[in-house]
Amino acid sequence: MKNTFLYILVPLALVSCKHKEPIAVQQIASNEMVTILPNLKNPQIKDSIPISIPTEFKIMVNSSNLIDLDVFYLLDGKRLLDDFIDYQVYNKKNKRKPIHTLKPYLSSDKPINIIIKERNHLISKKDANELLKKYDINLSLNNLKFGDTIKLTTYNKFRIDNKQLINGFNKISDSIIFVVWSKGGKTIYKKKINW
Repeated sequence: MKNTFLYILVPLALVSCKHKEPIAVQQIASNEMVTILPNLKNPQIKDSIPISIPTEFKIMVNSSNLIDLDVFYLLDGKRLLDDFIDYQVYNKKNKRKPIHTLKPYLSSDKPINIIIKERNHLISKKDANELLKKYDINLSLNNLKFGDTIKLTTYNKFRIDNKQLINGFNKISDSIIFVVWSKGGKTIYKKKINW
């Protein structure tokens, strides 16, 4: 009887002593729209066009000691600039206004769901025109100007329909960096994006 009690008590003690990370991050297959945008960043490139593929993450805050939480995007090992240039981060509950820090959401017990809309993946105009045909969209890529967006389909469907394109994106080491500031210092988490 004593041995049985010890067999139960020791594993429970080990589990309760396990160190918990300040945050837990999970990528979610998003139902946000994949879009084609005008090539404003590199207008001299005539044979390619940007495609914006939304990534969604669920962040659980596991510590009350957090002071701030920032998000950075790495595309092929290079840090992108946030805001309107390279990518934007949105709270899933309010997709109209980009956010630049997750600090206001740290006090909630609920998970933080964010959507990141990146604007740096280029696809050939030939591939883009094939996507327009596939999703029965009668628009021209030649007339796109600032503010124009062509909505293709949801990311969930896009992933299934365009495996070859997605496999090409997965060959590059795109990552999201979460920088956690706590009373104990700074911790950096790198999460590879699974397109």
